[in-house]
Amino acid sequence: MTKTIKRLKIYRLNSFKTTKIGRSYSYLYFCKSRSFQVNFNNAKFKNVNFRGAILTKCFFKKASFDGVDFLGTNLRKGNFEGATFRNCIFVGALLEGCNFRSAKFENVIFVNTSFEDVKHLNLGTGVTILTAYPKVTVSDELQDALNALIENKNVFTFRVLHLSTTKLNHLNLKLLLDKFPEHKLVRGLRRLKDRNEKFLTFKCVEDYLRAYLQM
Repeated sequence: MTKTIKRLKIYRLNSFKTTKIGRSYSYLYFCKSRSFQVNFNNAKFKNVNFRGAILTKCFFKKASFDGVDFLGTNLRKGNFEGATFRNCIFVGALLEGCNFRSAKFENVIFVNTSFEDVKHLNLGTGVTILTAYPKVTVSDELQDALNALIENKNVFTFRVLHLSTTKLNHLNLKLLLDKFPEHKLVRGLRRLKDRNEKFLTFKCVEDYLRAYLQM
Protein backbone atom coordinates (compact mmCIF):
# COMPACT_ATOMS: atom_id res chain seq x y z
CA MET A 1 0.00 0.00 0.00
CA THR A 2 1.37 3.42 -0.97
CA LYS A 3 1.60 5.87 1.90
CA THR A 4 0.06 9.30 1.52
CA ILE A 5 2.56 12.09 2.09
CA LYS A 6 1.07 14.73 4.35
CA ARG A 7 1.97 18.14 2.94
CA LEU A 8 3.11 21.13 4.92
CA LYS A 9 1.51 24.52 4.61
CA ILE A 10 3.32 26.61 1.99
CA TYR A 11 3.67 30.36 2.38
CA ARG A 12 3.74 32.71 -0.60
CA LEU A 13 5.57 35.95 -1.12
CA ASN A 14 2.83 37.49 -3.23
CA SER A 15 3.23 41.25 -3.60
CA PHE A 16 2.49 43.85 -6.28
CA LYS A 17 4.23 47.22 -6.52
CA THR A 18 4.96 47.45 -2.80
CA THR A 19 7.98 48.33 -0.68
CA LYS A 20 9.72 45.82 1.60
CA ILE A 21 13.05 47.58 2.07
CA GLY A 22 15.40 45.99 4.56
CA ARG A 23 13.13 43.16 5.63
CA SER A 24 14.54 39.80 6.69
CA TYR A 25 13.31 36.45 5.40
CA SER A 26 14.76 33.33 7.01
CA TYR A 27 13.99 29.61 6.65
CA LEU A 28 11.00 30.06 4.34
CA TYR A 29 9.62 28.07 1.42
CA PHE A 30 8.34 30.61 -1.10
CA CYS A 31 7.46 28.00 -3.73
CA LYS A 32 5.52 29.48 -6.68
CA SER A 33 5.32 32.91 -5.10
CA ARG A 34 4.47 35.85 -7.36
CA SER A 35 5.85 39.34 -6.88
CA PHE A 36 5.95 42.19 -9.41
CA GLN A 37 7.82 45.49 -9.14
CA VAL A 38 8.45 45.03 -5.42
CA ASN A 39 11.23 46.98 -3.71
CA PHE A 40 13.37 44.51 -1.72
CA ASN A 41 16.39 46.83 -1.51
CA ASN A 42 18.66 45.94 1.45
CA ALA A 43 16.51 42.92 2.30
CA LYS A 44 18.11 39.78 3.74
CA PHE A 45 17.23 36.28 2.57
CA LYS A 46 18.69 33.31 4.46
CA ASN A 47 17.89 29.66 3.68
CA VAL A 48 14.94 30.59 1.49
CA ASN A 49 13.65 28.35 -1.30
CA PHE A 50 12.22 30.21 -4.33
CA ARG A 51 11.31 27.06 -6.27
CA GLY A 52 9.11 28.00 -9.23
CA ALA A 53 8.62 31.57 -7.97
CA ILE A 54 8.03 34.55 -10.26
CA LEU A 55 9.78 37.72 -9.07
CA THR A 56 9.82 40.01 -12.09
CA LYS A 57 10.96 43.63 -12.30
CA CYS A 58 11.79 43.62 -8.58
CA PHE A 59 14.48 45.69 -6.89
CA PHE A 60 17.12 43.89 -4.84
CA LYS A 61 19.78 46.60 -4.56
CA LYS A 62 22.32 45.71 -1.83
CA ALA A 63 20.16 42.75 -0.78
CA SER A 64 21.89 39.67 0.66
CA PHE A 65 21.13 36.07 -0.26
CA ASP A 66 22.65 33.33 1.89
CA GLY A 67 21.82 29.68 1.28
CA VAL A 68 19.04 30.55 -1.18
CA ASP A 69 17.79 28.13 -3.85
CA PHE A 70 16.50 29.64 -7.12
CA LEU A 71 14.98 26.60 -8.85
CA GLY A 72 13.24 27.52 -12.08
CA THR A 73 12.78 30.99 -10.60
CA ASN A 74 11.73 33.80 -12.93
CA LEU A 75 13.84 36.84 -11.99
CA ARG A 76 13.48 38.72 -15.29
CA LYS A 77 14.41 42.42 -15.28
CA GLY A 78 15.38 42.33 -11.61
CA ASN A 79 17.85 44.87 -10.28
CA PHE A 80 20.51 43.16 -8.12
CA GLU A 81 23.00 46.03 -8.11
CA GLY A 82 25.40 45.67 -5.20
CA ALA A 83 23.69 42.47 -3.96
CA THR A 84 25.64 39.64 -2.34
CA PHE A 85 25.08 35.94 -3.03
CA ARG A 86 26.61 33.32 -0.77
CA ASN A 87 26.03 29.54 -0.94
CA CYS A 88 23.24 29.97 -3.49
CA ILE A 89 22.06 27.65 -6.28
CA PHE A 90 20.45 28.76 -9.55
CA VAL A 91 18.86 25.96 -11.61
CA GLY A 92 17.13 26.90 -14.85
CA ALA A 93 16.59 30.41 -13.49
CA LEU A 94 15.39 33.13 -15.87
CA LEU A 95 17.73 36.12 -15.66
CA GLU A 96 16.89 38.00 -18.86
CA GLY A 97 17.32 41.74 -18.41
CA CYS A 98 18.68 41.46 -14.86
CA ASN A 99 21.26 43.98 -13.64
CA PHE A 100 24.08 42.54 -11.48
CA ARG A 101 26.36 45.59 -11.42
CA SER A 102 28.81 45.31 -8.47
CA ALA A 103 27.09 42.11 -7.23
CA LYS A 104 29.34 39.71 -5.30
CA PHE A 105 29.28 35.92 -5.44
CA GLU A 106 30.72 33.37 -3.03
CA ASN A 107 30.24 29.63 -3.57
CA VAL A 108 27.40 30.11 -6.07
CA ILE A 109 26.35 27.48 -8.61
CA PHE A 110 24.52 28.09 -11.89
CA VAL A 111 22.99 25.08 -13.66
CA ASN A 112 21.25 25.21 -17.04
CA THR A 113 20.94 28.97 -16.70
CA SER A 114 21.23 31.34 -19.65
CA PHE A 115 23.21 34.57 -19.26
CA GLU A 116 21.98 36.08 -22.50
CA ASP A 117 20.88 39.70 -22.10
CA VAL A 118 22.11 39.78 -18.47
CA LYS A 119 23.78 43.06 -17.54
CA HIS A 120 27.09 43.53 -15.70
CA LEU A 121 27.34 39.94 -14.45
CA ASN A 122 30.89 39.14 -13.33
CA LEU A 123 31.25 35.36 -13.33
CA GLY A 124 34.70 35.23 -11.80
CA THR A 125 35.92 33.40 -8.71
CA GLY A 126 33.29 32.08 -6.36
CA VAL A 127 31.05 30.87 -9.19
CA THR A 128 30.61 27.37 -10.68
CA ILE A 129 28.73 26.96 -13.97
CA LEU A 130 27.26 23.61 -15.04
CA THR A 131 25.81 23.56 -18.54
CA ALA A 132 24.18 20.16 -18.03
CA TYR A 133 22.22 18.74 -15.13
CA PRO A 134 24.42 16.10 -13.46
CA LYS A 135 23.63 12.41 -13.13
CA VAL A 136 25.14 10.40 -10.29
CA THR A 137 25.37 6.68 -9.70
CA VAL A 138 23.48 5.84 -6.52
CA SER A 139 24.51 2.79 -4.53
CA ASP A 140 21.93 0.50 -2.95
CA GLU A 141 22.77 1.78 0.55
CA LEU A 142 22.39 5.41 -0.49
CA GLN A 143 19.15 4.62 -2.34
CA ASP A 144 17.71 2.91 0.75
CA ALA A 145 18.57 5.92 2.93
CA LEU A 146 16.94 8.26 0.42
CA ASN A 147 13.83 6.09 0.10
CA ALA A 148 13.35 6.21 3.87
CA LEU A 149 13.41 10.02 3.77
CA ILE A 150 10.32 10.14 1.57
CA GLU A 151 8.29 9.49 4.71
CA ASN A 152 9.67 12.60 6.40
CA LYS A 153 7.58 15.53 5.16
CA ASN A 154 10.14 17.97 6.60
CA VAL A 155 12.62 16.73 4.00
CA PHE A 156 10.56 15.44 1.09
CA THR A 157 8.21 18.43 0.73
CA PHE A 158 10.99 20.80 -0.28
CA ARG A 159 12.48 18.63 -3.06
CA VAL A 160 16.02 19.11 -1.81
CA LEU A 161 16.90 15.42 -2.15
CA HIS A 162 13.94 14.16 -4.22
CA LEU A 163 12.19 15.62 -7.24
CA SER A 164 9.32 13.16 -6.76
CA THR A 165 8.73 9.83 -5.06
CA THR A 166 10.50 8.14 -7.99
CA LYS A 167 13.10 10.75 -9.01
CA LEU A 168 16.12 11.95 -7.07
CA ASN A 169 17.66 15.42 -7.03
CA HIS A 170 20.91 14.41 -8.70
CA LEU A 171 22.37 17.91 -8.56
CA ASN A 172 22.20 18.12 -4.77
CA LEU A 173 23.31 14.52 -4.38
CA LYS A 174 26.38 15.26 -6.49
CA LEU A 175 27.16 18.31 -4.36
CA LEU A 176 26.81 16.25 -1.18
CA LEU A 177 28.98 13.45 -2.53
CA ASP A 178 31.62 16.04 -3.42
CA LYS A 179 31.63 17.17 0.21
CA PHE A 180 31.18 13.91 2.17
CA PRO A 181 32.42 10.32 1.72
CA GLU A 182 29.49 8.14 0.70
CA HIS A 183 29.49 6.00 3.87
CA LYS A 184 29.29 9.13 6.02
CA LEU A 185 26.59 10.62 3.81
CA VAL A 186 24.50 7.45 4.18
CA ARG A 187 24.90 7.58 7.95
CA GLY A 188 23.89 11.22 8.05
CA LEU A 189 20.85 10.72 5.83
CA ARG A 190 19.66 7.83 7.98
CA ARG A 191 19.80 10.13 10.99
CA LEU A 192 17.92 12.79 9.02
CA LYS A 193 14.88 10.53 8.77
CA ASP A 194 13.76 11.30 12.33
CA ARG A 195 14.43 15.04 12.37
CA ASN A 196 11.53 17.44 12.90
CA GLU A 197 13.05 20.69 11.61
CA LYS A 198 12.35 21.75 8.04
CA PHE A 199 15.14 21.17 5.51
CA LEU A 200 14.13 23.86 3.04
CA THR A 201 17.30 24.29 1.00
CA PHE A 202 20.46 22.46 0.04
CA LYS A 203 22.37 24.56 2.55
CA CYS A 204 20.06 23.43 5.37
CA VAL A 205 20.87 19.79 4.60
CA GLU A 206 24.58 20.44 4.18
CA ASP A 207 24.86 22.34 7.47
CA TYR A 208 23.02 19.62 9.37
CA LEU A 209 25.15 16.83 7.91
CA ARG A 210 28.37 18.69 8.55
CA ALA A 211 27.45 19.30 12.19
CA TYR A 212 26.19 15.75 12.78
CA LEU A 213 29.06 13.96 11.05
CA GLN A 214 31.67 15.97 12.95
CA MET A 215 30.16 15.20 16.36
